[in-house]
Order: sequence, then structure tokens, then C-alpha cells
Amino acid sequence: MDSDEKNSMPFSLLKSSRALVIWVSVMIILVLAIFNLGSWFFINRIEDSLESELEARLHAVARLSAELVENGPFIRYLENGQQFSARLLVQPLLERLPEEIEVQQMYLVDRDLRVLASSDPELFPSGREVLYLREDSAEVAAAWGGAISASAVRVIADSRFKTAYAPVKNASFEVVCLIVVEASANFFDLLLRFRRGLILIGLISLAVLIFFAIFLASAISLFLRTQEDLRRSERLAAMGQMTATVAHEIRNPLSIIKNTAEVLRQKYDSKTQPDELFEFIPSEVRRLSRLVNDFLAFARDRELVLRPGDLVQTVSQALARARNQDHAADISWRFDARPQSIVMNFDEDALTQVLMNLFLNAAQAVSGAGIIEVTLEDLRPDQKHVHLSVRDSGPGLPVAPEKIFEPFFTTKTHGSGLGLAVSKQLIEKHRGRLEAESRKGKGTTMHIWLPG
Repeated sequence: MDSDEKNSMPFSLLKSSRALVIWVSVMIILVLAIFNLGSWFFINRIEDSLESELEARLHAVARLSAELVENGPFIRYLENGQQFSARLLVQPLLERLPEEIEVQQMYLVDRDLRVLASSDPELFPSGREVLYLREDSAEVAAAWGGAISASAVRVIADSRFKTAYAPVKNASFEVVCLIVVEASANFFDLLLRFRRGLILIGLISLAVLIFFAIFLASAISLFLRTQEDLRRSERLAAMGQMTATVAHEIRNPLSIIKNTAEVLRQKYDSKTQPDELFEFIPSEVRRLSRLVNDFLAFARDRELVLRPGDLVQTVSQALARARNQDHAADISWRFDARPQSIVMNFDEDALTQVLMNLFLNAAQAVSGAGIIEVTLEDLRPDQKHVHLSVRDSGPGLPVAPEKIFEPFFTTKTHGSGLGLAVSKQLIEKHRGRLEAESRKGKGTTMHIWLPG
């Protein structure tokens, strides 16, 4: 398997894994949707069936009640204008029937929907107009036309009930009044609770599904990132081993070139007319030596020697060395340490190497007259670390800040691209963090956090 195939594996695996997550999520959504829609349809069917059954029962009860009223003396007295006597004669029947046939209320009304007699005179007193019956104008009209009708389920004062209307006729088959029968429909409350339960179950299921999908996607992404980091570490390890071998092979010829150039200079260089060639060769040898040292520092697993020391003093010494560099002469260096002495455990050589790298990078970034501010703060014991920042007034980074820590990446025309990678390794060996912050045209700030 070649390198291109290896590199494409994580992406193809990521693509297939995401497709699997999407497929599983869609299937679960479909199952939940089918379950909820099926349950909803089932409840609607039950509700329709129960309402139809209740309506049929009310039709039968209303017909029977109307026949019982018709067979008594109520109609004769009512037509003779003896309404009080008619009410007294029919009252016992109206009070007895609801309990026997299991309905809530039963009453007689005239064309103005006023009560003639009722099973509960306190709730429906004689002469009172029942206003909510106007909502069933179609059903009432049908009953006055001689048909038995029933209303839809009505909700009043949190109670559900259904009303049936039946015509009460005289001997000439003329409709004299209507008998109104009301039956409880509170069993629909149970179905309503089932509906609400289904909605709640659906929402909970959807939330669980979303959480599961996010968790699964995060787990797969974490696994792939870990796998890619492992492959990257293996590549860097192999690269480091190769780099160390090449660096060792280069170091010996460099020493020979340096010594040979020195011998040739002593033999042929004229003191009155110095040859620039004899200055160029040692300069290039020193540059190559620095590259070799960077390669070796990156390749080897350096063990730190942590000893108690004054961090302020170490930073001051590194700053003094950086100021003495040729390209740092015109730079304004500012150092602020709070407090003036910070004692902690660190590897002085390793930390000095990191500081010199950051200081020289900042000096190159400002390119001449500029400002470099170094701030050192002891944030212990509240935040349990020491913070060092190096801010320059340069143009800022042309790339994302995290990219500059990648091995062999550099924004300079000359350089190995290993300085910051090695610095990050050394800070992480201190169990600290090295991060960059940059704004275009506003400069760059390097942050070091060291645990106390």
C-alpha cells in the first residue's frame, strides 16, 4: 500500500463512518415516526369509535325518554297552558331516568330554548334559557324537524359531555318540545393524556436520538483524530530518526570544511586585501551547523533536569543575550516581571533555548526599529501556573497561529522550521503550554504557561 492510499484511508473511513451515523439516525427517526404516527392514528380511531358508540347510545336513550314523556299527561297539560302542572307531572320521570340510564342531565326545552322541566331544577331552573344550546343550532333545528340528533363533544368547566336532542310529539305528531339528554364524555380525557404522553415520548426520543448521534459522531471523530495523530507521530518519529542520521552524516563534513577553510585562510588570505570568500565559507558553515543542531534537537527525546531556580533571572539573562544580536540593536525591549523573583522547578538550559527562540523570532518579525514586550506573571496559587508572554509590534502571522508549531513549517526564507516545534516539545515536557496569538497588522504574542 503506497503513501497516498494510506493518507486517504482516514478520510474514506471518516466518510463511511459519517454515512453510517446518518443512516442509523435516519432509520431510528423513521422507526420513531412510524411508531408515533401509528399510535396517533390508533388513538384517533379509538376516539372516533367511542364517540360514535356514545352517540348511538344517546340516540337510543333520547328516543326512549321522548316516548316515555309522550305517553304521560305532560303534553296534554302543556298544550292546555297548564305549564306548572305539566312540570309537576313530568318531574319525577326526569329525576328518575338519568340514574337508571346513566346520563348526567335531562331536561325539556321550548322553541326559545327555555327550560320547561329538568332532572336538576337547581342547575336548570324552569324558564331559564340554556345559552350554550345555540352552539348546536343545526342539531336543534334537526330535532324540531322531527329527527334525533347529537352534538359534538363539548367542554364546559373542564368537563366533557355530549348532548342528544329528540323531538317530543303530541297526538297529532306535531313537535311540542325537545328533550335534551347530556352524557359525560370524560373518558376522552384518558385519550388526551395518551396523546400528550405520545408527544412527550416523541420529544424525548428525538432528544435521545440527537444526543446519541452527536455522541456517536464525536466518538468516531475522536477515534479518527487519535488514529491520525498516531500515524502522524509515527511519521514524525521515522522522520526524526532519518533526520538524526542525516544530521550526524553532515556534521563531520562540516567540521572538515570549517577546518579546511581556516587553513586556506591562513595560507592564502592577504591581511592588506581580505578576500570575502574566506568570510563567506565560515558563515555558511555556522548556518548549516545551526540547522544540524535543530535537526538533532527535534530528533532526540531530550530528558529534562528540573531544578529550583529563579525564572525572572533566567528570562533576564536570555533577554540580555537577545539584545546583543546584530539585528536586535534598534529594537526597544521592555521587560515587566511581577513579582521580581519567581522561584520554581524548571530546566534552565531547555527554557533558555525556548526563550532565545521566541526572542529572536520576535526580533526578526519587527525588522528593525520596533517594540518587544516581555511580561512575566506569577499567577499562583489561584491559577496554579506562571504566565510568560512575548509580544512584538510586527505585521502579524500570515497563517493560522497553530500552524507555526508544525515541524518543518517556516515563514522565513532561511530556516529549518523546527525552532518552534522543538520549543513546544520542551514546554510540554515541563507539563506546560506554548500558544501563539496574532492579528494581522497588530503583531504576534507568544504565550507560555508553566505549572507551579
